[in-house]
Amino acid sequence: MDSVNSLKEAVERDPDLDWEADFLKRARGNAFYQKVMKEALLSDMAQALGRVHEVAIEAAKRMAVGREIIWVLPTDQPLQRIYLAKRGSVVRVGETGGLEMGERFTKVDIEVDREYVYDACFTRSYIEDVPFPVLERAVADGAQLLEEQLTKDILSLYEGVAAADLAGGSEISAAAAGTLSWADIVAGWNAVRKEGWNPDTIVMHPDQYADLWNDDKFIHSFYFGELADVRRGILGETYLGMKIVVTDLATPTKVHILDSKVAGICLMRRDILTQPYEIPKEMREGVLLSIRYGLGTLRTTAIARITGA
Repeated sequence: MDSVNSLKEAVERDPDLDWEADFLKRARGNAFYQKVMKEALLSDMAQALGRVHEVAIEAAKRMAVGREIIWVLPTDQPLQRIYLAKRGSVVRVGETGGLEMGERFTKVDIEVDREYVYDACFTRSYIEDVPFPVLERAVADGAQLLEEQLTKDILSLYEGVAAADLAGGSEISAAAAGTLSWADIVAGWNAVRKEGWNPDTIVMHPDQYADLWNDDKFIHSFYFGELADVRRGILGETYLGMKIVVTDLATPTKVHILDSKVAGICLMRRDILTQPYEIPKEMREGVLLSIRYGLGTLRTTAIARITGA
């Protein structure tokens, strides 16, 4: 029932969708959902809708490293204005009482301009003949691809920040070309701290993570915390207070150190959603998976970039 409620609530938050017409009614005539209901021994179509949605969400969670490196904010608007307070804008109140304050905020407009879909649709005969776990696998694969795309877009967002706008006003060259060292990590951490932010995340490719395990200074500073999830690539912390996110989607020669709470924002207009879908001309039925969001940087000086590692 939790999965049904979760899906229904997501649908009801979207003014362009209708639970009865777009989901229940269409699922009743969809061979994919009919098989889910039959094979999973469910009592009604709402439960079948929930079961498919649950498969997608659980699969996406296994790939959700992108959400670990950015502030994710749900929204129901196509554009969101974010006000960023300027540092040093407070004033002392005097005996005369009057306050004269200049502009205290900068404004950033973030547009929800990214939408991706994946259709897990098959012929009715294939749906009838294939084992049920194969259909579930198709839904899971689609969800993982959507989550992977989110991670790619977030990494591209950070990699697109100009060097002059980063912490310290420039990129940090690795001390030893082609190898990431603990000294490089400390330099990146220091650059972000000097800008007044709290670096909490390191994002790197597996090649750079392998380099660190050959560095005694890193080994002695690292520990696996309770929140570590090795299979996803979320790997413990250093005593500098930064968790390590390892993904093969990162550029091998670049490492980003950032304060993930302020560096950027992901406006989540529609999180991963599953719904009945048909392609009549091709005589295929199944599930459409979709996601819609917008991305933008907020505090670029909360990001340090190590290159040449």
